[in-house]
Amino acid sequence: MFAIETIPLLMGLLAAGGVVLLTGGYMRRAAWRIGMLDSPKLRGVHGDTVARSGGLTIAAGLFAALLVQLLASQALSVQSYLDDINHVYLLLPALAILAMGSLDDIKGVGAIAKLAVQSLAGLWAWALGFSFDSFSLFGLPEVNTGLFSLPLTVLFIVALTNAFNLIDGIDGLCAGAAFIGLCGIAASGFFGGSAEIALALPLSVAALAFLRWNLGKPRAFLGDSGSTFLGFVTATLALRAVRTPEGAIDLVPLFLLLSLPIVDVTVVFFRRIIQGRSPLRPDRGHIHHIALWIFDGGSRRAAATLLAMAAIAAGASMLTRFEPLFAAAALALPLGLYAGVYFLGGYLSPRNLLAAGPATDIAEVLSKVGADNPNTALSDPKVLRLMSLLRLSSLALYDADGARCWQLGAHHEHARALDVPLYAGGRVKCGWLALESRQASRTSLAFAAHLLLPLFPVFMDALQQLEPARSKAPSRRTQRIAERSRRGGTQPL
Repeated sequence: MFAIETIPLLMGLLAAGGVVLLTGGYMRRAAWRIGMLDSPKLRGVHGDTVARSGGLTIAAGLFAALLVQLLASQALSVQSYLDDINHVYLLLPALAILAMGSLDDIKGVGAIAKLAVQSLAGLWAWALGFSFDSFSLFGLPEVNTGLFSLPLTVLFIVALTNAFNLIDGIDGLCAGAAFIGLCGIAASGFFGGSAEIALALPLSVAALAFLRWNLGKPRAFLGDSGSTFLGFVTATLALRAVRTPEGAIDLVPLFLLLSLPIVDVTVVFFRRIIQGRSPLRPDRGHIHHIALWIFDGGSRRAAATLLAMAAIAAGASMLTRFEPLFAAAALALPLGLYAGVYFLGGYLSPRNLLAAGPATDIAEVLSKVGADNPNTALSDPKVLRLMSLLRLSSLALYDADGARCWQLGAHHEHARALDVPLYAGGRVKCGWLALESRQASRTSLAFAAHLLLPLFPVFMDALQQLEPARSKAPSRRTQRIAERSRRGGTQPL
């Protein structure tokens, strides 16, 4: 009898994967026709225009799976996992999130409008019982949130919805993180006897199947529609799936299932405040940008490493379900792994963080100065002040062949160096920014590259105007840069 009851779910999983694989190409062409496109941009890692059809594709797979589940349950006269009607009603705010994200992908939508729709969706979820009404930590007595249940629920759902959008910076990362989280939610729902499995598993299969279009040379991106849709459904289902036997939300497994987006959005929020910048202002200081630097621009290795960390955390969440006493150890392992990434990116250095605000201000002033004439910005005395804050002994620009076009400061053969690819917004085919320091660590150089982001358009415009200095005897750096350019190392870190 148990096997027969699972047949509708299995058929739904096949439908989810099949629809995504079969309709992905059609959705991609439709996205091109309606202008749902991702053009090259400063913070991106691609130089080509790509369709943002992932949200529509994954949603089609999910709805096909739910329809197949309902029809198969009726045909076999078995009880459906979807008998909890609240899970069906949850699709209405999810569709609103998808629609707003699609509109944003087509012509752009203001942050206030997006937050308003996401907050209303969170309110709807709270009314359906997907709420932060009580919680428990490390097996201690549960705490009732009382009047704070509504704001906590909305804040959690909105934060996680946007957190998934924030990690959608390299191919496969957001979809992979959603797959891992949804599988953990489905497992928790299965052991707890709840209905989350009916939505979580088909959506996880749809997210996994979408990687067919998103990996390698990507033909489609999730876009805001896909990342926010996945984030909303994943965050909402987690509030029902991760519960103690008494019905309270268990905070440790909740964090572990969603560790990657939670850690990233938390660090980004407080780092931007320390820098004196708006928490809503985008930059290129997310955990996947740091991982890109660690792996020398290799997005596949960066994504695989971060997803492996997320999978370890999700696995640890299952451990806490069977043995709550292991909760502290289960938290320590993934947090240690994430901390290692931030350490390599220079984010755990108090000196770097204290210099971040002044350095960012100077970089933004110079970017405005160089908007019309990049040479004006590069010759401004403020550049020397910026280099002093970042402890850089030299800055230099190289073209794709490794020929130096501009340099400030003296090159030292034994200084620590970091070569950052410049390739975004269609400004240059390929160029390189070389940072050197005789004092700062390599991790501080990576942090400095992040703080120099506002100047990247100036650097790229300068590369188009400056005449490269050719040398009969190419230096070791010239040879290295030319080789990396030939390997396709054109993704900005």
